Amino acid sequence: MLRQISIIWKVQRHPVAMFAVIGCLLLFALSGYSRLQLDVDFSDYFAGSDPRLTALNSMTEQFERHDKLWMLLESDNDWRDSNEEQALKAFLVMLNNDPNISSVSGYNQFVLGMAKTEKILSYKAHPRLSSVLSADGHAILLQLQLDSSKVSDFATQSLWLNALLTKLDNTSHAYWQPLNVRVHFNGTHALNWQYAKVLVHDLSWFAPALLGIIFLMALLFIRQKAWVLALTLNNVITLLLTLGVAAWFKLTLAAISAFIPVIIVTLGLAYGSHLYFGWRSQLTAGASVAEALRYTVKVNQAPLFYSSITTIFGFSLLTLSPSPPIQSFGILVAFAVLCNYLLCLTSLIFFAKFSTPTSSQILNFDKVVDVAKYNARQPKAVIGGILLLSALALVSVSKLTLNDDPLSYFESSTPFSLSSQKMAQYFSGINLQHYVVSSLRDSQIDKTEISFIYKFSRYLKKQPEVIKVQHIGDWIKAAGIGQTQFRQLLSQNNVNQLGLASELAKDKRASLVTLYLKPMTAKELIRFESKVDAWLAAQNLNVGVSQPLGSNLLFAHLSVDNANNMLLSFAAALIALAVLLSVLKGSLIYGVIGLLLNFLPLLWVFALWQLNGGFISLGTAVVLAMMLGIIVDDTLHLMLKLPNTHPLRFNSESKGIAGASADSLWLSLQQVLPVISFTTLTITMGFSIGLLSEFAPISQLSLLSCLVVVFAWGFDVLMLPVLYLWWLVEKSKAMSVKLKADQQ
Repeated sequence: MLRQISIIWKVQRHPVAMFAVIGCLLLFALSGYSRLQLDVDFSDYFAGSDPRLTALNSMTEQFERHDKLWMLLESDNDWRDSNEEQALKAFLVMLNNDPNISSVSGYNQFVLGMAKTEKILSYKAHPRLSSVLSADGHAILLQLQLDSSKVSDFATQSLWLNALLTKLDNTSHAYWQPLNVRVHFNGTHALNWQYAKVLVHDLSWFAPALLGIIFLMALLFIRQKAWVLALTLNNVITLLLTLGVAAWFKLTLAAISAFIPVIIVTLGLAYGSHLYFGWRSQLTAGASVAEALRYTVKVNQAPLFYSSITTIFGFSLLTLSPSPPIQSFGILVAFAVLCNYLLCLTSLIFFAKFSTPTSSQILNFDKVVDVAKYNARQPKAVIGGILLLSALALVSVSKLTLNDDPLSYFESSTPFSLSSQKMAQYFSGINLQHYVVSSLRDSQIDKTEISFIYKFSRYLKKQPEVIKVQHIGDWIKAAGIGQTQFRQLLSQNNVNQLGLASELAKDKRASLVTLYLKPMTAKELIRFESKVDAWLAAQNLNVGVSQPLGSNLLFAHLSVDNANNMLLSFAAALIALAVLLSVLKGSLIYGVIGLLLNFLPLLWVFALWQLNGGFISLGTAVVLAMMLGIIVDDTLHLMLKLPNTHPLRFNSESKGIAGASADSLWLSLQQVLPVISFTTLTITMGFSIGLLSEFAPISQLSLLSCLVVVFAWGFDVLMLPVLYLWWLVEKSKAMSVKLKADQQ
């Protein structure tokens, strides 16, 4: 560490070169901004190599699924009434004249008489009418196919989609509002549109909130213009460089990425404050600005180094997630922490040299030490209470379940959530799952495949999770034809001529079975998948059946895999923390104490989360990996500044060391506890900004992170002194007495 400190002051002797390097890095970062991947797409959460995603995309290409954009029209009147029908026909003319819409299907086919033209249904009732007209006639569905030829006119596909859907939404509402008809959009395009709007909303709130926190912290605690300027500049540089990394490496960004700037700025302010408060304490003691700077660098460089390493390690563990945006999340924050560490020991120190001491009284946390001293007077009660509550917390945490539901990520008042509610109210909802049934004879589907589809459908309809099942047999029944006649129709016409392109592959060798499921959590979806797989395994299959395909099921598996990986990451981080502290302090006991101080806050927070109906989701699982790397920072700052007192170092001549160690403990805590109280307040306020988000993973991550930080501070303040005095000093006293008795 002495060599690093020496390098720090050598760099300060060459400020021009230092800022030239920073400037070159900024120019390099800025030059890559054109490569930024700014499209917001639901599918970004899945790795391109995911076999489930590959199978889903293959199914989409194999069958014509025109369900990317649904328009639901809700009226107080029956759409089959003549007045409503005339208004709808005029609206359909307007849609067909829109150059951005390539085709319109759905209920309009029945209004315009197009649904009866298919050869398979020359005179029979259409089996899909109930899918586009509600039972009471008050809601209809239109499927819109968008013309993507003008995407290149926009910087990103998200901007194109936003412009197109905003225009379509405005014109539709303007047409239908006088007629008291409500317009709702659903489907993949509507989902991506909602994601983009959430991202814009969050960034528009996060930016001013961060500036407000910096101003508030400066006003209440720092009040040094040079330090505030330096801390702000460091955060700006770090953000620009981090954005450059995202651009040059084409990292995947998503709605959850909006929280990255919040974490970067919050941690930057918190870490830099350690140097400030060390500098401030020396000024109070009568040192000059230069002497105070040298002192704060000397005492804080090692804790800053190791805390940065642990934070980088914690966020790097997010790369073990199967989701690219979460991997990018970890990479970008880890890089930002590295940048902030280097800037704290370069540009921050440079600007701090120009600060002038002031005598103005600032707020402080000196009373925190008094609370810690009072608490340390009853160690047995404290330890007993912690053991009891931790045991209860273990019981609570054991009941945590995986209940993730990506369709509930948005607030109930958002347009996509409202449209999803309407889809469930009038139709069969939006929780779809598909099975591809194919021929094993490399020929078009025949009696064998049709018979299995009927059998499979009967089984599925008996399941309580299933609302409706659609398959090609519906058309055969509706047409009133036998399988022989159907075989002839199939051989004489292509799938488009038959109007079966959405349920029959172009080569006619595979057919699609579509399930409409009740709203289900990730765990329930996977349980249902296993149940169906077990039934299929028990059959003597002579047809090919794909794995279940659907975006909700895909996300369910992602949530499970992500949660499992984050749990493993959390365990690895705990072990690494214990080893690091044991090595740095030269005793396994310190490693155990550090492990407890950082494991128990997470345990207690997740126990409370479960008691309040919380569950494991995409956002909460991320907390496990990333927060350990953050809360361990304060533990490192505390423990690295504590005297190395442990039983193994006591001998017959150690009389009085224990008492001296207790005094040195409080002296060390007097210097460190106020600082970590400030950083805790800063991080809590910063992370609480996420509560303003309209995206559930961010708000959940924000809430749990704030609670973990506060609980970790409580354990550092209330538990560390107790463990140190009781476990180390008292044990050392006992060993000293024993050794003395042995010598006598």
